[in-house]
Formats: sequence, structure tokens, C-alpha cells
Amino acid sequence: MKIILTSISLLVLSFAVFISCKTEKKMNTPNEISYDSISVSKIYHLDNDSTKPSCSLKITYIFPVKFTDEKILATVQKVLNFALMEDEKYEQMKPQDAINEYVEDYVEKYKTDAKEQFPDWQESGDTEDYFSYYKTLDTKVIFDMDDILSYQISSMDYKGGANSSTAYRNIVIDLKTGNILSEQDIFLPEYRKLLNAILIRKIVAQNKVQKPEDLLEFGYWGIEDLTSNENFLVDNNGLTYIFNPGEYSAPSLGEIRVSLSYNEIRDLLRDNSPISIFAGK
Repeated sequence: MKIILTSISLLVLSFAVFISCKTEKKMNTPNEISYDSISVSKIYHLDNDSTKPSCSLKITYIFPVKFTDEKILATVQKVLNFALMEDEKYEQMKPQDAINEYVEDYVEKYKTDAKEQFPDWQESGDTEDYFSYYKTLDTKVIFDMDDILSYQISSMDYKGGANSSTAYRNIVIDLKTGNILSEQDIFLPEYRKLLNAILIRKIVAQNKVQKPEDLLEFGYWGIEDLTSNENFLVDNNGLTYIFNPGEYSAPSLGEIRVSLSYNEIRDLLRDNSPISIFAGK
């Protein structure tokens, strides 16, 4: 009987070890994605006359072309198409087709704006009424491991005079589903107030002042009321939030970046979220 019990105990122990090995999460595993890129530089002068104002568009688009799950690959391509070009009409297209049509649409929009804003410029011959547009779109893969893809789009858009804007759009994709991760996917339900307090405290510390109101003289505003904006990146060190120029600061100051380590936000994270592995949960 003693021998039988010992054998059973060994069997149970072996099974437990097997289960433990099967469920252990491994970190720093590269995602099996292959990428390609499209680079475009388009200049169009009104009436195709190089002496007249123009619109200029530059795009660098990095996109996935191969993944172990083709359905998720197609979903990610749609997500990135929409994120880059911000219009559902490009969402279902192949990346190259979407870019080609986007460039054509940009030029046509410029022509329309020229006619609507300065309808008499052709007859008047007044070159002061001419105006030019400039736009750049750039993309980067920031992090690509452990079923998480962090992707960033930066844009600069100039439409004459003081009409210039620069912005960063961050996207975190769960490669198990192909869907964008939101704050609700990774944080506990009552996260907002505590997360905002951490963000505000970090911005105050970064600028070496005592309280949010002290930032007014540096060109920041409303920091005391700042709230998280879903514009974050994920890597194995933590989250990085970006608040674009004009959100809480003068455009001349550029974007506000706030890095949050997993130690700082660990208590706010869901135990089984797609990024909990990085926080040791």
C-alpha cells in the first residue's frame, strides 16, 4: 500500500509540474510579423505651373505583410489604414491602394480649397492670394513582442499662415485579436481618478515645480484638470502617454510625454489583461 501511495503521489506531482510548465508565460518573445513600407513624396502645383503655389505630401507607411494568422493580419492592416488616413473609405483597401487613393484625394482637396477660398485668383492674377499646403505622415513600430504591437503615427499639417499642427497618434494592438487596446482593456474599472493623479504628479515633477498651477508661467494650462487620453504606447518597461501640442500646453512647447513604469501603475492593472505579463501579474 505504501508503494502504491508513493507512486500516486509522484504521478500527481509530475502532473502539477507539467501543468506549471504549460501555463508559464514567457517574456521577450518576438511577434512573428514581417513588415514592408511605402514611401511617397508628391508635389502638385496649381495648374501644373511650377511658379504657382503647391501642395506637398510626404508619407512613410510601415505596415505588416505577413503573420501567422491571416485573419488577424487583415484586421491589423485595416486598423492601421484607418489610423493613418483617418477615413473609413481606405480601411478595406490594400495598403498600397489606400496610399495611392489618399494621395489623389489630398491633391483634389487642395484644388477644391484653392477655388473655394480664393475663387477669383485666376482672373485677378493676384499672386498674394496663392497659398500652399504641406503635410507629412510618418510611422514607427515602437514595440513588437509578446503579442503586443505598439505603433506610432506622427503628422505635420500646414495650411498657410498660422494654420500648422503637429500630432502623435499611438496605437497598441493585441495580436491575439487584432484589436486596439483601450484603457478599459488594461486598467481596473475605477482607474481614471488614480491614473490622472499619477500623470499630473509626473508632469509637475518633470518640470521641477511644486504644483500644477506653477506650470502656467511656462506655457502649460489646465494641468490640474488633465485626464488620460487613450494616446499611449506599451513596452516591457511601462506605458508612455503623449499629450499633443495644444492639448494642455502652447504649441511651441511641443508634445507632453509621460512615462509610467509598471511599478507605478501595477495596482491599477487588471490581472489578466494583455499586458499584465509585463507587470508580473
